[in-house]
Amino acid sequence: DKPKEPPKLGWSNDADLSLVLTAGNSASQTWAFTDELRHAWKDARFEFEVNVVRANTSDDRFLMVEPGLEFPVGGAPANPPTSLIKPEPTLDVANSLVRGSYERDITPRFFWNTGGSWDRNDDAGILNRYITYAGVGHKWVDQERRRFATSYGVSYTDREEEKPDPEKDRRFAGARFGWDYMERFNAGTTFDNKFETNANLSDPTDYSINTTSALTVSMVRHVSLKVSLQWLYENEPALESDLDVVAFVEVINPDGIPGSGDERFRTLSSGGSKLVVGSADALKDKLDTIFKTALVLKF
Repeated sequence: DKPKEPPKLGWSNDADLSLVLTAGNSASQTWAFTDELRHAWKDARFEFEVNVVRANTSDDRFLMVEPGLEFPVGGAPANPPTSLIKPEPTLDVANSLVRGSYERDITPRFFWNTGGSWDRNDDAGILNRYITYAGVGHKWVDQERRRFATSYGVSYTDREEEKPDPEKDRRFAGARFGWDYMERFNAGTTFDNKFETNANLSDPTDYSINTTSALTVSMVRHVSLKVSLQWLYENEPALESDLDVVAFVEVINPDGIPGSGDERFRTLSSGGSKLVVGSADALKDKLDTIFKTALVLKF
């Protein structure tokens, strides 16, 4: 392995863009945008990142009966005139992250860092989450072909969830651990893996993990193709409120006489009639997965 070349000082920027549009029989709009702005000094580094994923999807098409028709209760109109309705796409997925960090060398191998972030994940029930942190780190390998560094620190978290959970702290002091790994296979192909976890010091089971693995292949001087997989894990996920409690049932009539009063419903695994018997809260899924392919513009 060759020693790492001196870093290029000054500003640099990487912008990723993914876009998928469909129309006709289905209508959807999905886009993702990531921008990483960096500034390098001789013994310090600054980084600012914006990461947004949004998806708009339309409901199924349906035929709507023309207004003004009358028909008996319990019946249905015979061959009524209809019009085809194509619902407009509405927001289905929204995931946003903004963060910044500053890192300064203490020795060639050790450094200290500080930073903060804001993120929102509607599907996971997280409306706003603010994290600030400070800590130290160690560069285990720092070469042109390979880089691996770990960092450790303390943090402060303030989060707002869609459904407040009385068993979880909204604000807490925490411990933070992370790593940054890079492997350059050749001049045009690079693999990156970033990992970070944040844990509540007063409740160690309340922790989150954010890790991203990416493979970047250079196409021309300033344009690359990037494939990435991101995992967002919440060990104690947010609550989802007012879910319908649904029962699929059939009618049991022991004496066979309709209207005798002994009729009962028996629940089924599927089929039968669908009844909404109430509402309840449930936990969100612990893991969200985001897979992206994007063009990267470097300048």
